[in-house]
Amino acid sequence: KGDFPKSVEALETAIGLINVPADSTQIALQIELGTTYRNFGDMAKSETILLKAIASAEGNQELLLLKAIDRLSALMIELGDFSDSETYLLENLQRKDSLFRDTPLLKLETYNNLSILYYRLNDMESAEKYIARGLDENQDIRTVKPKLLNNLGTIYMREGKFEEAEKYFIESAEAFQEIYGSINPDYATSLSNLAGIYKIRGELNRALDTYSKVLDMDRAIYGTNHPTYATSLSNVGLLYMQFGSMGMAERLLKQAKQIRLKTLGGYHPLYIKTVNDLAIYHLIQEDTVAAMDAFDHALDAEIHHMHDIFPVLTDKQRKLYFNETRSNIERYCALAFQPSYVHTEYAVHAVNHFINTKGMLFYASEKMRRIILSSGDEAIIKTYNTWREEKYLLAQAYLLTQEERERQGLDIGEMETYCIDLEKELAQTFHVFLEEERSAYHTWKEISEVLPDSTAMIDIIQFRNYHAKIVDQELDQGFEDQAHYVAFVIKKDSVIEAVTWDKEIDFEKGLKLYNNAIKFGVKDKLTHRIFWGPIQEHVKDVNRVYLSPDGIYHKLNPAILYDNQQQKYVADEIDITNITSGKDLIYTEDKKLIKEARIVGNPDFSNVQTEYMQLKQLAGAEEEAKDITKILDVRKWHTESYYFSEATEDQVKAFQNPGVMHIATHGFFKDDPDNIDPLHSSGIFLSKQVGSSNDGILTAYEAMNMQLDQTSLVVLAACETGLGTVENGEGVFGLQRAFLVAGADNVLISLVKINDQAARRFMNLLYEQLRETENPQQAFFNARALYRLEDDNPYNWGAYILVTKG
Repeated sequence: KGDFPKSVEALETAIGLINVPADSTQIALQIELGTTYRNFGDMAKSETILLKAIASAEGNQELLLLKAIDRLSALMIELGDFSDSETYLLENLQRKDSLFRDTPLLKLETYNNLSILYYRLNDMESAEKYIARGLDENQDIRTVKPKLLNNLGTIYMREGKFEEAEKYFIESAEAFQEIYGSINPDYATSLSNLAGIYKIRGELNRALDTYSKVLDMDRAIYGTNHPTYATSLSNVGLLYMQFGSMGMAERLLKQAKQIRLKTLGGYHPLYIKTVNDLAIYHLIQEDTVAAMDAFDHALDAEIHHMHDIFPVLTDKQRKLYFNETRSNIERYCALAFQPSYVHTEYAVHAVNHFINTKGMLFYASEKMRRIILSSGDEAIIKTYNTWREEKYLLAQAYLLTQEERERQGLDIGEMETYCIDLEKELAQTFHVFLEEERSAYHTWKEISEVLPDSTAMIDIIQFRNYHAKIVDQELDQGFEDQAHYVAFVIKKDSVIEAVTWDKEIDFEKGLKLYNNAIKFGVKDKLTHRIFWGPIQEHVKDVNRVYLSPDGIYHKLNPAILYDNQQQKYVADEIDITNITSGKDLIYTEDKKLIKEARIVGNPDFSNVQTEYMQLKQLAGAEEEAKDITKILDVRKWHTESYYFSEATEDQVKAFQNPGVMHIATHGFFKDDPDNIDPLHSSGIFLSKQVGSSNDGILTAYEAMNMQLDQTSLVVLAACETGLGTVENGEGVFGLQRAFLVAGADNVLISLVKINDQAARRFMNLLYEQLRETENPQQAFFNARALYRLEDDNPYNWGAYILVTKG
């Protein structure tokens, strides 16, 4: 019936009446208690109880053990731990097949869980397969069949097979009604799904009738102050909006919002959804200010929630979660960056949201956990595990109802403060834990406070125009294809200036002109006006810029843009360093350069199997690396060099915190827009060590997990190492990101291919300057200026970009 507190009370009382350890009834009740806690959101307690049931059942209660593993797997699916859940479920199914082949009903829960898992992973074929097995083996069980039919309908609905989905929703609804009557949660769920089909097909009157019926049922089952009732209010309200009954739509959506705020709290995804729905309503009403207020409010909650739950998610889960938020950020930016608002506080709020989410996936990697747990320091490990548990509990607390938080004695503010105190304690011992501090919400004013004199930070933001309107009772909403750009120049003394471009500017055409000029060695007299002209007016009073690029700006080097009117390159006026996010500057550290270098050149490619390119030996790269060794083998520098067969992937992965790491080899980038894990599509080629499991290809994903927290500079002296999959609002998923995640302060990369002699000469100058200045950033700018005196071809002197943490 959905009265979970009463269910918990009854189950706990029953368990308390049993005094026999590992009693089968007690274990069965523990399983149901753990499941009930999961159903109303207390995931931590659910896990504790289910693990206890598993421990009690192991060795003497095989059936209960399998059931408990099924329930734990379902919990793991809810928490997003898909990999381990899949393993447990497939093993459970194998054991059930072996032990209870003639009792198909025992496999049903495992089938259903596997189907839900694959549905979440968008693997509809596998999801359908397991539901079909369950139906095939349990057709005659009247209480089971409608649940499976409803689930199968949701799969078909996701696949766009609306006729099949409708058929199964009708069949399941009729069966639920026959078994349980007209006032039942399962019956209401099937009807609600059916209404969703009608809505998709444009049968709005039919959808409204069905949703209204579900609303009445939910009122009878749950009352008028329950999240499920709020969901039905929202469904009906959105339909009224399509009908054009805007007053009724607003009233119902606001009522749903109030219920969700009261029962779920301000950070729950369902509350955030309602706020976004109201923003769409305001946009349709052409009340842009009200729409921006609502979108802004929703984003504040969303970003706050993300910051708190990211530490308990895997890297893959973070990416999936962030992708859901990315479009909401872009939608708000599309409104805030319109000419009417780009110079208002709405645009400034958008900048703050971007500062806090741009490169968000860059921070907080799995590396943090690995380093701390392998430290051997029991006290620190205990503190870390406590922090993980508290962050986990905090993430779950956001998803509880307000009533349930009060019942459990949970105070969000106190929990947040406790986590922050633990983070500070860990950061004192482990440098890598500072990345967690970076995940706090920061504003552009904090960046302004840390900027030196004559320095600016430029945040480039790509956005697309967005629209929402009702056309023939259909909600027409979405982004335009064409990308637009806005920039914000931040300077000290709380200065922020918006930079806009004419809406007719074709950035893609500009990039083609830029690339052709480089390719054919022609002086580029056109693209400065496109890419830098509007910015130039705002940076005349600075000589140093930290650039946080976005979109197309990741694919070019602004330093080589030529101002034909002044007969100067951008580099003649300003030194530009790329950063991932402006908040990197808040955490700039004055780190002393460790005078240790690991130098790798001209690996032996004879045993490396690759589909990317034909690998030719790089004699020039070896000579380059030998030059660097000679330059640094003075003034108390310690160098280790690895050439040809010694330049193995195993050796590079074994490097730990050298001051400088230089790798001269082939790089690769495979531009595959369908690749769900772009960190595997870029990397460098090394030697394959005989008998090693490593293949001689160091991917960006593998580089990301190296230990380089004390490394001041990584030089990737390979062709096009700066390339990678560009994610709008996130950056380049490639080698540059990987080595920064690994801990390096500065990464030198190339965007173009450059001839051996030019590369060798530039690198000689770079390391001579590094030896003298002991400052990687200053050494880079000095070397470039010196090289330009010998070679004024921007293709050569502008081939490299320095990416830094600040």
